[in-house]
Amino acid sequence: MAMKDLTDLEMMVYHYIRDNDFGNHPWVTKDAARDLGIPEEMLYQALSELTKKIRENVWIYYEDGSLRVVAD
Repeated sequence: MAMKDLTDLEMMVYHYIRDNDFGNHPWVTKDAARDLGIPEEMLYQALSELTKKIRENVWIYYEDGSLRVVAD
């Protein structure tokens, strides 16, 4: 799959991740959902799809007691 396969929501979440520094700052789902104006459940679903559809471009990992989410 590729970027062209992303839904509008998935693309919005991808750009949000890419444009913020969640590699150096912890990811907080509640804050991200608020910033994007969507329910947390929708955000979790979009993150899940991103890791399947463009897995080479999105990384989710745990570091220093916090979840990190990075996209390029």
